[in-house]
Amino acid sequence: MPRSATPQVAIFIETSKTFGRGIIQGISTYSRTHGPWSIFIDEWGPATSIPAWMKQWEGDGIIARVRSQQMCERLQQSGVPIVDTIHQVPGLNLPGVYSDDTAIAQMAFEHLRDRHLRQFAFVGVERANWSLRRRNAFAEISRQQGFECHIYSPLSRRRFAESWNGGQEDLGDWLESLPKPVGLMAAHDLRALCVLDACRRRKIAVPEQVAVVGVDNDDVFCEVIDPPLTSISHQAEEIGYQAAALLGRLMQGDSAPAQPVMLPPRTLVPRRSTDIIAVDDMSIALALEFIRRNACKQINVPLIARHAKLSRRSLERRFMKLIGKTPHQILAEERLRRAKQLLIDTDFTLEQIAAMVGFSSAAYLSVVIKEHANCTPIEFRLNACQPGNE
Repeated sequence: MPRSATPQVAIFIETSKTFGRGIIQGISTYSRTHGPWSIFIDEWGPATSIPAWMKQWEGDGIIARVRSQQMCERLQQSGVPIVDTIHQVPGLNLPGVYSDDTAIAQMAFEHLRDRHLRQFAFVGVERANWSLRRRNAFAEISRQQGFECHIYSPLSRRRFAESWNGGQEDLGDWLESLPKPVGLMAAHDLRALCVLDACRRRKIAVPEQVAVVGVDNDDVFCEVIDPPLTSISHQAEEIGYQAAALLGRLMQGDSAPAQPVMLPPRTLVPRRSTDIIAVDDMSIALALEFIRRNACKQINVPLIARHAKLSRRSLERRFMKLIGKTPHQILAEERLRRAKQLLIDTDFTLEQIAAMVGFSSAAYLSVVIKEHANCTPIEFRLNACQPGNE
């Protein structure tokens, strides 16, 4: 049981990144609705040491991103329940709430596959277990779908401790050796920025030759680079909320669950680093680009055919042969994708969203969302956006 009427909770989570701040926001939401808690928090980064005041701290619980066995041991000296939110240390005997790395890899692969890419690659972070899990899952999913996945392993290529430039040159050599076009998943956004920089140095076109997906969807990182980076966002606030809920139960004396809580990623935010459909037919490539750029306007299949300089029948035949879908289906999918994103990112009404993305009515958009997401638009928005929603 908590030592005081107001539980004392320490938080050791990165405050410098969007993901970490999202987790902290979720903890705050739980504290406001189920607390209050007295929260101990300070500026925190991946290399920050456990503060000296922990030796005298008489608190009730800790939520942290435990990055090493040494950090775990230091925190356990407090004698209070601890909830982990990073899953970095193998065999760590702590309850935790984590992003599902396999689901993250699945989302990245499906996005790249939907661009009709047939070559895949992964660039990770050496000695990071969360990166290793994403790498293994991405490679296995590629293999199961009948594709090879090329993996960048710098420590097995050469030792390049001399400089940043040495690492970038080695990465550039590897990128040049890949078959093109290739869909590449980076373990997180910072690693993806390295890939985009190496491509720029070697004049490798992004996304035409290398389409890149990152993870974390940190707006600062994703928008600072040219082209802007497609990235997968976590359910950061939900991770924080669920971690706080778990800690609350532990502080009341409940036993730790046998398995960690695994949460799927929130969504993939497409940007120009994957704005490509890889097909050999130039007319169909032009049609696909036209759909992507104009989906929210009042376009239709005859207009798409005219842009591609094809008859409607020829356009539809080639679409079915190369993509397995009709132009109308691709147009509808693009409009649905944008409608879902607006539901997540804005407070616009369904009527406003339907008009913005090219659906004939809010009622029709509601039917389409129900068919694809198995829920109403309101339920979709709540499930995607509100921490703590079961």
